Amino acid sequence: MRSTYLGAQHGTRTLGSHPRAGLTAPSVIEAFVSARIQDPSLLSKHAEPSYADFFAVPRS
Repeated sequence: MRSTYLGAQHGTRTLGSHPRAGLTAPSVIEAFVSARIQDPSLLSKHAEPSYADFFAVPRS
């Protein structure tokens, strides 16, 4: 399947020199990344289960 998105394909970009292949505009991706970097909940001590937690032997 071929993308019909042509926005910002041929121009100067800060994210690389390869042609754009996705449907999401670079400004949307950059805004999401910036929001995740600034998210204080990512710095909290609460931790989600990790991949290794699924291999832990439950204690009874």
